[in-house]
Amino acid sequence: MGICRNVKTEENQLQKKGGTRAALFVYVVAGVDTMAFISKGVSLVTYFSGYMNFSLTKSANTVTNFMGTAFLLSLFGAFLSDTYFSRFKTCVLFSIIQVLGYALLGVQAHFSQLRPFPCKDVPLSQNDRCESADAGQLAILYGGVYLIALGNSGVKAALPSLGADQFDEKDPKGAAKLSSYFNWLLFFITIGAMLGVTLFVWIGDNQGWDWSFGISSVAVGLSILLLTMGKQFYRYNVPKGSPLMRISQVLVAAFRNRNLPLPQNKEDLHQIRSGEAENGIEIIQRTDQFKYLITPL
Repeated sequence: MGICRNVKTEENQLQKKGGTRAALFVYVVAGVDTMAFISKGVSLVTYFSGYMNFSLTKSANTVTNFMGTAFLLSLFGAFLSDTYFSRFKTCVLFSIIQVLGYALLGVQAHFSQLRPFPCKDVPLSQNDRCESADAGQLAILYGGVYLIALGNSGVKAALPSLGADQFDEKDPKGAAKLSSYFNWLLFFITIGAMLGVTLFVWIGDNQGWDWSFGISSVAVGLSILLLTMGKQFYRYNVPKGSPLMRISQVLVAAFRNRNLPLPQNKEDLHQIRSGEAENGIEIIQRTDQFKYLITPL
């Protein structure tokens, strides 16, 4: 009887977790994170050219590399989230990294000795005639920029999935709310992007880049606090391994076994026998179709 009561208690506690209440924290954090990141993506060219004396071409290339790195590293963030960390821990860890990046750039923008001497009355196309940033100044710049890219990549990979975990797709009501969740998530991301390209860009142009980076650092820091405040309401996923890892293992096993002879009994190719297959498991029979496709004519 005691065991049955414990099971029922755990089930009741699980039912109280998740849902729209838990997703609200994800909505706000997604909006704040997008607001800070997008504002930098659309205006860093001005910072690179006006504060770091980069040429217009180098400024554009640096921004392109920054944005591309942030999106490509999302694969790394998703791998860590699925394999080693929970999605909640991944969001918190990478948000902290992002805060450090904004703070580092804010310090550089505030102290003139961490930047090259400002170049005035020179067209952007001729910025190569200005004083170039030294190795230490470039190290601070690229360190801050790519800390932001790394931090944003992990949040971008784990945060939407953390919100989706709050709804049980096996429950009809939960499945309906899950569909609505992605609509609301996109809405908050759009609002964050609108504020980023208007308010935050205005702050950078009129109040200074130290204010822009500093407010971004504080905003993302507060979003971490908000995310952790909802910890008691979340449903958590258990890391079960990344699909990328399983695909890699299949490719490695296929390469190692490429010279093994095919068994006489085709059923020996499968770990699950056709008569033992569980519901929902389909055993695909071997064919020579792919072999014929790659055979030269």
